[in-house]
Amino acid sequence: MSPRLDVEALVQSGVRQIAVTWVNHAGESLVKVVPVRQLHHAIHTGVGFSPVSDAFRSDGVIEPHHRLTRPDGDLRLKADPDSIALLDAANGWAWAAGDRWDRDLGPYAADQRTFCRTMGRNLERAGLSMTAGFELEWVVVTPDRHGVPQPVIPGGPYGADRLIEGLDYVSALLMALDQADLPWIQFHPEYGASQFELSFSPDAPLNVADGLIRARLLIQRVTRQFNWFCSFSAKPRMDWVGNGGHLHFSVADAQGPVLQGGPGPAGLRQEGEALIAGLLQKLPALIALASPSPVSYLRLRPSTWSAPYQVWGVENREAALRLIPTALDHCSAHLEIKAVDPTTNPYLLLGALQALVIHALSHPSTLPAPVMGDPAGMEVPPARLPSTLVEARHALEGDHVLRSAMGELLHGSLLDSFAGEINRVEDLPPEQQVASTCWWPIVGGLFQDLSPRNQSNRG
Repeated sequence: MSPRLDVEALVQSGVRQIAVTWVNHAGESLVKVVPVRQLHHAIHTGVGFSPVSDAFRSDGVIEPHHRLTRPDGDLRLKADPDSIALLDAANGWAWAAGDRWDRDLGPYAADQRTFCRTMGRNLERAGLSMTAGFELEWVVVTPDRHGVPQPVIPGGPYGADRLIEGLDYVSALLMALDQADLPWIQFHPEYGASQFELSFSPDAPLNVADGLIRARLLIQRVTRQFNWFCSFSAKPRMDWVGNGGHLHFSVADAQGPVLQGGPGPAGLRQEGEALIAGLLQKLPALIALASPSPVSYLRLRPSTWSAPYQVWGVENREAALRLIPTALDHCSAHLEIKAVDPTTNPYLLLGALQALVIHALSHPSTLPAPVMGDPAGMEVPPARLPSTLVEARHALEGDHVLRSAMGELLHGSLLDSFAGEINRVEDLPPEQQVASTCWWPIVGGLFQDLSPRNQSNRG
């Protein structure tokens, strides 16, 4: 454990309890809380957690046909000491990321965070490095008498009017982020009603995923202090633009950054061209992890800057892979994956991305020409990314690179979870699909019904 975060230092700083979280296949953060005096036990032995929690759907109901829907077995959720950070210092709360271990066999084969860490090590062994950072969007809302989300902070798109109208909220939020030592680099009102966006500093993938989870918790906490709710749903209402969670990343090898300093388009090196070409081919499978909710695909529509086409472009916000080249501002060249939303499990997404980066650079292919303008306006529009979770799940099911990287249990149980989400909404019109997840990350809505008729199995 880092000396500055040992138990004595935590106690002296006022920490009394540690929230140990992990993220299941539905993208939900689950938690066990331990007193600070039990931290060493939580690190070395862990606390119990049933494997069935990966069979939870986004409504909290256990999917009956999931391979993990069984009463047998137990796992140990171990707090990672290197991740410990403050969560709500004023009330004595710290946070730690949890890794799940099989009690007899070591790291659990379907643990999402372990997958991300393992792919990071594979990336290093391949002589590569990656930094990444998320843009996180959410809306601040309250329910009307029908339970429909309503905006609470007025103001126009990207407007200073919205900043001033919500200044007390924004001030409290940014102070909480600073006190928790979460490295944000930009905040602004977004396009949608009562919508905001935070951009986070680039870092190693595992750290980035940890930071996103902690940020979501802090945003939820501060919003509730104002008696409002935050929604990270990809589509909180049918008539709203929806929330994105765009992922920016860069890759370097022994010769330096692969996306700059070369003779190719926008300064790409040959390796950078291979990277973009390889990722383009694999995007349909990756989208299942980047946009994992059925309502994610109600957001991914042409000509809305959600980038639903399987193309790349230079500074093109309608391209699924957007290259931001280095320029006079000395910003490092990097790529943005546009079709990501905040319901993603960042450990799965970043783990899979690292696996695909290795594959792209070890199996180079030819880069097609970049697309300029809106692909929807082309005489022959290019191929679409999956337009439903059904299509995305099918792409993931057939992707041998990700199947091999994840292993059969993680890959197969993910497919089961996506099938559960598909079955959950198959008889619901789009409006009801949106309503079923409009309060996410609150699982099951503001007042979840736990009656037996609404649960096939309570585990």
